[in-house]
Amino acid sequence: MSGAKIGQVLSRVFVPAWVLTGALFKLMEGTPSNLPGKTILPLAARMNLDLHWTLAVLIGLEFLAIAVMLCMARLARPMAIFLLSVFCLVLIGEMVQGNVTSCGCLGNVKIPPWVILAIDGSLLLGVVLFDPSPLIPAAPSRTPAVLAAVLIAGGFGLSYWMVIHPLETRTTTTTTNDNGNGNGHGGAPVVVSNVTPVPSFWFAKDVGSWVGKPWTEVELFSFMPRKPSGLDSGTRYVVFYSRTCDHCEDMFRDDLNGSAITSMVTAIEVPDSPTVLTSDNGWWPGPPQECELLSLPLGCDWIMTTPVALRIVDGIVQCAVEGEHTECMELE
Repeated sequence: MSGAKIGQVLSRVFVPAWVLTGALFKLMEGTPSNLPGKTILPLAARMNLDLHWTLAVLIGLEFLAIAVMLCMARLARPMAIFLLSVFCLVLIGEMVQGNVTSCGCLGNVKIPPWVILAIDGSLLLGVVLFDPSPLIPAAPSRTPAVLAAVLIAGGFGLSYWMVIHPLETRTTTTTTNDNGNGNGHGGAPVVVSNVTPVPSFWFAKDVGSWVGKPWTEVELFSFMPRKPSGLDSGTRYVVFYSRTCDHCEDMFRDDLNGSAITSMVTAIEVPDSPTVLTSDNGWWPGPPQECELLSLPLGCDWIMTTPVALRIVDGIVQCAVEGEHTECMELE
């Protein structure tokens, strides 16, 4: 196969197919938690952008790129080079900032960023090296441009319908689940009437900023109709966990199972989705019953890297970390 033919196959078949695969995975799940958590999510949060709209627009732009590469021969290679370059830069940014788990490129299929970078980088190198220009007709037809416009409109429409429309039609529910152990240890959880209505999504921007604040000023607690108990006196540990988080399972099984501090821990489950607390993927049994067991309310897409651990002393947050627990729970 000639170099021009290889370049044509790469820029008009392999790259569009690869981009379409990622777009469909993200589209079917429709959650902003699949946006790159170290680059795109913080940037969107700082700009006060709606994360669902951000996701829909980015998926729509991927469909735009796919339509251009499929339908417009002269623009296919430049579009492939531009898009793959952006992907590589984002992936490098994710890894530089410590993301070694998943970039969300294939939705909830957790593939390390370096693996995706190897694929994107290889495709980029191939597109750069092999120029399909000799195979491109000298006088292009208008038909491909019209077809591209139709595909672009359809892509953006599908992105809206799959990501934004369910959000607009969904009835927000704030029902909680206390995992069958409403009281736990340290007294009954505090039930309050002035509960902040849950938003469509909540993103943990900087949990380190909670340090030094009274726990009552931490926004995350304000959404809970049933608050943790015993946080105003002595030392208490609060951990937000997910049943799809392997680190969380290891934490409870290895560090807290039978630990002397277990009765000082409030374990708050993060729902698997806005409508499901524990999905079929939640295959481990959860934290020990010695913990005070609560959950965040449904109706919100909680975007955080679990576990999120806090150490609270006499009502003041002394330590708060995302993605690990040993420091705040003094297990090091």
